[in-house]
Amino acid sequence: MFNYFLTAPAKQKPVYQMADTNETTSRSCRFLDESCFTQLYETFIEAFSDYVFPFALTEQQFRNHINLNGVDLTRTVGCYENTRLVGFSLNGFGTWDGVSTVYDAGTGVIPSARRRGISAAMFETMLPVFRSEGVKQFLLEVITTNTAAIRLYEKLGFEHSRELALMQCDKVIEHNESSTIVEVREIADPDWDLMASFWSGRPSWQNSVAAMKRSLTLKTILGAFVDDELVGYVASSANYGRIAQMAVSPTHRHRGIGKALLKRIQEMTTTGYSLQIINIDKSLTETIGFFEKCGFYERLAQHEMMARI
Repeated sequence: MFNYFLTAPAKQKPVYQMADTNETTSRSCRFLDESCFTQLYETFIEAFSDYVFPFALTEQQFRNHINLNGVDLTRTVGCYENTRLVGFSLNGFGTWDGVSTVYDAGTGVIPSARRRGISAAMFETMLPVFRSEGVKQFLLEVITTNTAAIRLYEKLGFEHSRELALMQCDKVIEHNESSTIVEVREIADPDWDLMASFWSGRPSWQNSVAAMKRSLTLKTILGAFVDDELVGYVASSANYGRIAQMAVSPTHRHRGIGKALLKRIQEMTTTGYSLQIINIDKSLTETIGFFEKCGFYERLAQHEMMARI
């Protein structure tokens, strides 16, 4: 196993050197910066090359992911073997329930470097720093079938807060015109307070209002209007069919408004992509039921977990 010892001078972010039984290999955990971006991207792609839910981001999409989640590269930790970056923990910062929070926007280790305690070492590096900076809690999501990661997070003090689902629809949304005349049009200047009043539950970190504001130039926000009154909306990466937020005013539900919004997003989605609802709270049974009636199914589920630090 590895031994960790602090080598950084006082008042600087720490670097943990990790001794290995292979004397030719030197490992260390340290904070990154903007100059590491390309190397970080390459390691991210390799680390998630065998992920349970296959995906591959372009370099620009990776940059968008960082911006969306409020990631600070100077407070993101990397693990190096000699000069090669073999692991990372992307850290976003903001507030959650009014509390200063760090969010794990992605922790990964390349396949050849796994099961060596690297993820634990990265947490050991960063938690004391975040604690000294006044951060109070750590939020993350982990796929429910990733038992090794779940065990690690539980050992680190994370507790389960809720279960989230990624739902997907591969068929054409059928929308029958209702007696309610609905106009669907793009919203250029969203009234987030009004739209949040339509919610039945709270979005996840990456779908929060703060995240929407950080990525507004990449989102399409459509509103459903009845007599020029906003009664529903959907926020999405429309070309890819990825829905971040969607809600209809409680007084206007069961009138075909939700289906009208989904139908419009599907019409805007590039051929070959399916509609997806990202990280919906599984306790919202009425909302889940609506999407299931529209032809959505659960593609995967994640545990949202929280630790006080």
